[in-house]
Amino acid sequence: MEQSIATPFELPADVIALVPMRNVVLFPHVLMPITVGRERSIATIQHALQAKAPIGIVLQKDAAADDPGLDALCSIGTIANVVRHIASEDGTHHAVCLGVERFQIEELVEGYPFIAARIKRIPETAAITTQVEALALQLRERAIEILSLLPGVPAELAHALQATRAPSDLADITASLLDTEISEKQKLLETIDTETRLQKVLQIITRRIEVLRLSQEIGERTKEQMED
Repeated sequence: MEQSIATPFELPADVIALVPMRNVVLFPHVLMPITVGRERSIATIQHALQAKAPIGIVLQKDAAADDPGLDALCSIGTIANVVRHIASEDGTHHAVCLGVERFQIEELVEGYPFIAARIKRIPETAAITTQVEALALQLRERAIEILSLLPGVPAELAHALQATRAPSDLADITASLLDTEISEKQKLLETIDTETRLQKVLQIITRRIEVLRLSQEIGERTKEQMED
């Protein structure tokens, strides 16, 4: 298709331009920088800027695929707004994206210079039960605890977690902070039910806290032995 990307495309309401990511999972309610260099991904960013349209951030199943098709993409990703953009001299584009909500890919749509997909938006589960509130309270405490165990974490991050009231938002923001495998983060993104997602994130963060505590204890014992 020869239409210039300088002329914004008018996509149907259920179609969105995609940026496939090799090793990044973006969660709703999270601000994250991404770097793109592939021609079709750059076209997506340009379309978003020209049309003031959201984009779809989705993880590739195979990081080695340069031009992933439907089978090479995870089915669930995150709709995001591009809030900042810088183009480098080497041709790469850097964008800061704010996650908005989950979506599911139904099919790819041909005829655009970017990867376009027909999608179904996935709303958050509305019910907030006492169990969900209790899990969110535990998760907030664990998240603040793990931030205190990590060096060089900005104080604003702890304040942001304290200020996050919606349990689903808290689960997503905490999941984005976890130092865990990218495949595990994708599984958390694909966990639609808020209560289940809270439970999974809580299990992971509790395990990480135990590892960090043990690591600190080993470090302190080693330091004492060296001083002796």
